[in-house]
Amino acid sequence: MYFLGVDSGGTKTIFILCDDKGNILARHKSGSGGFLTKGKEGIRILLMEGVREICSIAGIEREEITSAGLGFPGYGEKSGSKADIKQVCEEVIGKGKTHCESDSYLGWAGSLGMKPGINIVSGTGSICFGMNGKGRTARSGGWGAYCDEGSCTWIGGKLTAAFAKESDGRRPRTILYEMYREHFHIKNDVEFIHTWNREIAAKGSEMAKLQYLLRQIYEAGSETAEEIYQSAAEELALSAWAAAQKLGMQQGYRVSYSGGLFKSGDCIIHPLQRCVEKRGGRLFTPRFPPEVGALLFAMHGVLPDKDFQEFKIL
Repeated sequence: MYFLGVDSGGTKTIFILCDDKGNILARHKSGSGGFLTKGKEGIRILLMEGVREICSIAGIEREEITSAGLGFPGYGEKSGSKADIKQVCEEVIGKGKTHCESDSYLGWAGSLGMKPGINIVSGTGSICFGMNGKGRTARSGGWGAYCDEGSCTWIGGKLTAAFAKESDGRRPRTILYEMYREHFHIKNDVEFIHTWNREIAAKGSEMAKLQYLLRQIYEAGSETAEEIYQSAAEELALSAWAAAQKLGMQQGYRVSYSGGLFKSGDCIIHPLQRCVEKRGGRLFTPRFPPEVGALLFAMHGVLPDKDFQEFKIL
């Protein structure tokens, strides 16, 4: 049997193919797959090209795919989007073979091995998705990158606001001010306002990339950078708690995480652990990344009783 996973996000789409023993046969990366921006035809083209490429790498025919698990941003957020995405996926991969959900579902499936709990996603935007032991699901957040507290875009805005305050004299100038100016080669702070609005703030992906600068500033000993990470952790833990409350989860509910923010490591994970525990949860290191969550989703579609806790991806 061959299983296809498709993890589609706001900036990239990962295709991954494995057999029933967990042997990875092929990987392929493509562009973004947001339904709200690409529409049905955009998703169709993305899938056709991706499926053709990954089958070519693995040396199999499309018809040999047993089951596919796919996750898309914006899934279910527009009337008719679920039916439209399902239709396109079945046309490309095969009727009765596709299992579709939101990209946040894949984060949960991978990080917790499809077991009850909450997954925090923080990338360009942020969202929490969870499932309880009865199969009931809930979400919190995901309202859009610019208002998704704890997202990389939100962090980029917080960092720039801190720079602006130090530039204006509202706060004392620190290493944050110097490193921010050096990063953007700023010679005149006021003139940078135009550059900021035209080239950075107008592009969510550029805002989100500022999380990497924040980590550098944090490692240089900035107290403000530490405060920003602490604020992000509090917001993300609050969102996880809200999803847990909807699902009736009790003290000690499981929480895991996925997304670009967590590539920064301990500077966000340590405060997140404290904040999650403060709200009654327990933070777990992710078992698998979201693209492997897509594979587990595909397998679960034809092997519903399979326990993925001891499953290994090779």
